[in-house]
Amino acid sequence: MADPEPGSRMKTLDVTRKGAKRISEIVDAGADLLLTGGFSSLTKRRIAKQLGISHGNVSYYFPTRESLWNAVIDFELQKYYQRQQGKFYADPTDPQACFDEFVVRWMDEYDDPVIRVFFSHIIAFGEINESMAKIRNEAYESFFDTSMTLARALKQDVEEEELEGRVLEVMVVLEGLQAISAFRPALLERNHEFKQRLLRRVNKIIHGE
Repeated sequence: MADPEPGSRMKTLDVTRKGAKRISEIVDAGADLLLTGGFSSLTKRRIAKQLGISHGNVSYYFPTRESLWNAVIDFELQKYYQRQQGKFYADPTDPQACFDEFVVRWMDEYDDPVIRVFFSHIIAFGEINESMAKIRNEAYESFFDTSMTLARALKQDVEEEELEGRVLEVMVVLEGLQAISAFRPALLERNHEFKQRLLRRVNKIIHGE
């Protein structure tokens, strides 16, 4: 994996440059463990072993397992948001083009096994862990807010409650791709027409057709 700076977690730690480098190494190693073995494998001892450092060295920066989990998830989410909600290529004065690009990016993310695994772990663990549930809900709220902003630009005359309902329906449709990508991956990887049909369906929902 690349070695970008962990997002808000890194910025809140008062550390030296050497310490910042160590934190980045720990979080990066933790991200690898999470993506390959899930939260059960994301322990300070395993990270220490992988990096060839002491358990105490990891604990110095992350005294609790939960603090480590939060840093790793923040690290992955920052990368994800930068890619998924970064600069749009569509004409910003064309609300339909901007909405379509957002939806296509959402669909395309399911072609990436790393993203599928990452969010699958968060969704599953969120059912039994309050901290993970909070992170899961914040991620969905982010998608909802962005979807609402783009949908509002398209449908300025629709009442707020009605538009919210349409956006939630769109989220139900698109999140179903998580299951489809698991047992029919080729449908998303190579079937451009399937994605175009889905895009048309999403637009019908937003436009109330």
